[in-house]
Order: sequence, then C-alpha cells, then structure tokens
Amino acid sequence: MRALVMARFTFREALRKRILYAALGLTFVFYLLFWTGCYFAFQEMRQGHMPASITRYAAAQILLSGLYVVNFMAGLLAIFTAAGTIANEVEQGTLHAVVPKSLHRWEIVLGKWLGFALMLSLYAVISSAVAIAVVYVLSGYLPPSPVQAVALSVLGVMLLLSLTILGSTVLPTIATGVVVFMLYALGTAGGMVEQLGNLIRNATMINIGIITSLVIPSDVIWKMAAYLLQPPAVLDALGNLSNRTTGPFTVATAPSQAMIVYSILYTATALGLSLLLFQRKDL
Repeated sequence: MRALVMARFTFREALRKRILYAALGLTFVFYLLFWTGCYFAFQEMRQGHMPASITRYAAAQILLSGLYVVNFMAGLLAIFTAAGTIANEVEQGTLHAVVPKSLHRWEIVLGKWLGFALMLSLYAVISSAVAIAVVYVLSGYLPPSPVQAVALSVLGVMLLLSLTILGSTVLPTIATGVVVFMLYALGTAGGMVEQLGNLIRNATMINIGIITSLVIPSDVIWKMAAYLLQPPAVLDALGNLSNRTTGPFTVATAPSQAMIVYSILYTATALGLSLLLFQRKDL
C-alpha cells in the first residue's frame, strides 16, 4: 500500500524535527525532577512510618500527576509536529511534485497520519511506562489497569493529531497550531468547570463541561484513564463524596463508556474530513 510508503517517510521526517528533540529534552528534565521528588517523598514517608494506606494513596496521586504532565506534553507534541504537515508543503510547493505522480491525495494524508501516529504513540507509551516504573521502583506501587489507561492516553493523542491534520488541510501552519491548541485548552478548562460544578452542585457549570467535552473530548479521555489508574480503596473513599470529582488527578466517577465510542468516532471523522478536504483542495 502506497500510504505505508508515505508513512515511513513521514516517520523518518518526524524523527528529524527539532521540536521532537526539544520535547525529548524537556521530558528528560521532567523525569529527573519527577524521580527526585518521588525519591525524597517516599523516603520521608518511610522514615515517618506512614500507614501503608496513606503511602499507597500518595503514590497513586503522585503517579497521576506525573502522567497528567506526560499526557499534556504528548498532546502538545501532536499539535506542533503536525500543524504544518500539509500547509507547509502546499505553501512551499513540495506537494506539486508528489501529487501528479502515482500517489493519490488520500494516500498522502493517510500516510502522514500513520507516520505521525507511530511516532506519537511510541512517545506516549514509553513516557507513561517510565512514570509508572519510577513510582513502582521507589514505592512498590503498581496501579490497576495501566495498559488500558495508557491506551486511552494514546487515543487522546490520536484525536489531537487528527484534528491538527484536519486544520492543516484548510489553514496556514500557525493558525492551525493556535486553533487546535485553544481547543485543547478549552477542553481542559471545560473539564475543570465541570469538576467545580460537581463539587458545588451547580447544574449550569456541569452542562458547560458536558458541552465542551462534545466539542473536544480530550479531557474526558484523560479522566477515564485517571479513573482506571486509581486503586479501589481510593475509589471507595471518593464514592462517599456523592459522586464528586476532586481535581485533575482524582476522578470519583468514570465518564460514560459512550464517550469513548464518541472519541473514537470523533477521531475517525476528523481524519476522514482531512482526506475529503485535501482531495478537493486547489493546490
């Protein structure tokens, strides 16, 4: 399949992007700080003879905070590596030499999506595994359902990738990056508004969060992943809070399973629109 050839070239191109090396450097710095913080935190808990239940709860919260940062960085990487994948090549005339050949336009877009998807999936999986390994080595804590949670994180990154490529087919590079980043920030802000609405029992704020999650469900995907990473004891304790959520690192009630289906359809629709719009785009 010729799209796979394009995917291979896109993957190689993605590995040469400066933004990837910048992201890897910042990720390395983050993990140095994360490991240092975890080391001293767990050492102090051991010296203070903290109960095992408190240590377990602290380990779960620390891990969720680390994975929250990893999820955020993976999302930004998806946006800023793919923002110019179509727009730049149209502006520079690179695609004029490719499109007249045997490659179909849909194969170009699909190949680019596959190449970036592979690179971003590797980043998300490896980065998440490192966070889980750091906490496990220093505290002995291993979260429930880590595979399912990481898979959901990858789905969130694929959603942002599809949305970014869709933007790149119709907007200039900078505009695409700004628009998708603002949507990503809107999703996060909407999720926080919904959490606050749950805490103070405000239906309007809850509805704002729900509407925002329909516009861009990236935050819902993170909440589902966070829910799967919490130990049962924490979930039981949160269950006494009348189904309230208590911050970005703790989720008392799992989002509806229908939202996962919606997120998958959202991702597929964004990619499908990219294929359709680029097919009709005047180069």
